[in-house]
Amino acid sequence: VRAIGYVGPLSAAASCVAVAPAYGYVSAASVPSGATVTYGCYAGYTLIGIATQSCYNGSLSGATPTCGPNITTVVGNGMVSGPLGDGGPATSARLNLSSAVAYDPQSGRLYVCDQSNHRVRVVAPNGTISTLAGNDTQGFGGDGGLAVLANFNNPAGVAVAPNGLVYVADSGNNRVRAIGPNGTVWTVAGGGNSSAVNIPALSAQLRLPVAIAVNSSGFVFFSDVANFRVCVVTPDGMLRLVAGTGALSAGPDNVAAVASA
Repeated sequence: VRAIGYVGPLSAAASCVAVAPAYGYVSAASVPSGATVTYGCYAGYTLIGIATQSCYNGSLSGATPTCGPNITTVVGNGMVSGPLGDGGPATSARLNLSSAVAYDPQSGRLYVCDQSNHRVRVVAPNGTISTLAGNDTQGFGGDGGLAVLANFNNPAGVAVAPNGLVYVADSGNNRVRAIGPNGTVWTVAGGGNSSAVNIPALSAQLRLPVAIAVNSSGFVFFSDVANFRVCVVTPDGMLRLVAGTGALSAGPDNVAAVASA
């Protein structure tokens, strides 16, 4: 015969603490063992992972889910033929190789390089789309006139300056062009025959400018792809070298940008 000592009442199982994911919520911040919690996300976000966890003695089952942003089409209907759709909803418009976008926070406009249509399109804050530059005819022409009547050739980069100027990497024409608030277009770099830098930008021979950016001081940066360099047009109209040597190679790192290919 053996004796069993009395040890008192069993301890209550530990409860669980639940933390809401970023951009989401949880049904309860704390639940007892044996209960469940449910997770959800705010509008515009989708739950990634399991929606419900069970509590067992202080531990929740599985990994806590997260909330990821939803993706939404803002421009384009997925077609490469049919009407352009200018004047209508941007989501009903036809694009062909939309290669770059730029957003102007001051005006709320979204600019899109419609590359194979040889246009730059603009979406107004109300969702209506129109053509800012280009006329479907591939080529070069129209500087000094309205951009919407000018010829472009595979525009592949676009940027908006704080003063409202829109800069376009007119890649197939080997030029960087600007469009003023009044719709007039002109060339700011390229069209020359010199591969040098530290020269007037209009005297430079660019080769496939693509990505483009502009800062608050009016410096226009762009990748001169086939010249294997990154350049900048300064406010006084000069072309300066930012990175690259003009040679196709890799490295070295940890040196001046203009000394590395």
